[in-house]
Amino acid sequence: MGTVFEVGAALLGACIGSFLNVVIWRLQQPNPRQRSLGGRSHCPHCGALVRWFHNVPVLAWLALRGKAACCKQPIALRYPLVELLTAALFFALAAWPPHGPVFVTTANGATLDSAAAGAFGLLSVFVALLVALSFIDLDTYLLPDVLTKPGIAVGLLAGLWPGVAGVITDDASTPPALRSVLASVLGMCAGGGATWAIRAVGSWVFRREAMGFGDVKLMAMIGAFLGWQSALLTMFLGCIFGAVLGGLGSLLGRGTVIPFGPYLALGAIVTLFARAPIVTLLFTTWPQWQRTHASAQWLLAAMAFVALGLLFVLVRRGRR
Repeated sequence: MGTVFEVGAALLGACIGSFLNVVIWRLQQPNPRQRSLGGRSHCPHCGALVRWFHNVPVLAWLALRGKAACCKQPIALRYPLVELLTAALFFALAAWPPHGPVFVTTANGATLDSAAAGAFGLLSVFVALLVALSFIDLDTYLLPDVLTKPGIAVGLLAGLWPGVAGVITDDASTPPALRSVLASVLGMCAGGGATWAIRAVGSWVFRREAMGFGDVKLMAMIGAFLGWQSALLTMFLGCIFGAVLGGLGSLLGRGTVIPFGPYLALGAIVTLFARAPIVTLLFTTWPQWQRTHASAQWLLAAMAFVALGLLFVLVRRGRR
């Protein structure tokens, strides 16, 4: 049953990814009518209706050899990549569920765990939103309210499902649902508040907007789904990913303006699946290694030197 569920989750993810391609494209259109998410799909080149079998995830793109059936214009490789990425994330949620397996094997066979099934459904919405927001931010440097604000609301509703955002206290006298809801609310405040503070300080230091307000709402959504501890870890990882990957992209000539949303989304995904080992590494393994190795301080100094050098190169490129 577990294998069937994992394969089914991947197929569902591919179908959701096909819909996300529509969301990503339509929310970038200047005409309000074009931004509607209802109605059938149209070719972005000639406007012809796309037939249902040409919307089959990945396979349709391969069968058409990357060209539209109506006008033979190229279909971007991004379309199957979004479908494959969403399928992989849904498969990961089924194969390595952060809140326990959906199907539990018992003496009577496989039994559905309703709590884990609910968590899977809510987290599927979460990762789908992250995928859509990341690709829109890459194209437009914007994180649309039409996705982030409903995402915050769904994240807070997810708090009604005990365990998704963790619990704010282990006090058994407090109902589990209330502890989970409070954890979700605190996560929203911590994620959005910490990002707003960084944005305010950065804007004051650089005398211009250092971070879009969309990033604040994105982090509020992430905190609502994952809780305050995971929200702070997401911010930490997002800054690292943004500095390293964004810096490399800038050095390769992709511009000095870095959309932060995709790196926050990547940090959230990593936190979702690997929070425990990362926390152990940061607060247990790494301090122990520093205490037992005299070279630790030299390693930190070298890393700081490299980071400063990269920052210097980026600043000089940005002033050209």
